[in-house]
Amino acid sequence: MLEVDNVNAFYGDFHVLHDASLTVKEGELVAVVGANGHGKSSLLKAVCGLIPVRSGSIRLNAQDIVGKKAPQLVEQGLVYVAEDRRLFMDMTIQENLLLGAYLAQARRYEKRNLERVFALYPRLVERRHQLCRSLSGGEAQMVALGRGLMSNPTLLAIDEPSLGLAPNLTEAMLETVSQLNREGLTVLLVEQSLALLQGMIDRVYSIEEGVIHESEIGNAHRLP
Repeated sequence: MLEVDNVNAFYGDFHVLHDASLTVKEGELVAVVGANGHGKSSLLKAVCGLIPVRSGSIRLNAQDIVGKKAPQLVEQGLVYVAEDRRLFMDMTIQENLLLGAYLAQARRYEKRNLERVFALYPRLVERRHQLCRSLSGGEAQMVALGRGLMSNPTLLAIDEPSLGLAPNLTEAMLETVSQLNREGLTVLLVEQSLALLQGMIDRVYSIEEGVIHESEIGNAHRLP
């Protein structure tokens, strides 16, 4: 489904990704783990058209997507959920969610996907008209992930959903991601710690100083 092959990306003159390669097959939940500042977020941004790729190839469903902008990739089903959530704080929860369905292909499924988000997060139903500036970190992450789902993705690229959350909320958030994957959604997930992900992922890559290494598949077994 997604093939990243020898990708190099820069911020100005700073080389952030060095011949980065990975594969995500349809239906998989694949993780990229590593310490802060080593290129995890840059990898997702390069894949999702948010920073330029200087060399290498990225293919989505066998089509070259290097050089395409984020809205074009959303139309093709590749949706990015940022680690900083990027909510519009003076808009309500529901307004933020509906912004995820701004493209025509997603608007066709707006009602269905909104019901899906509210089924995942009943807490948001009762607060749907509340401004996002009043939300806790966990609630804000629910809205960010929900807005991604409103874009009707086939591949969801999620950047560190546990960031800033208490351990119990982290567990709940990652269980939601796992549930979505079990329902058929392909997921590329970035996190700092592999320990958080044991039992829920198909494969794992580690990244260090912009270089990706594929870890032993045995370390990433799903629980039966």
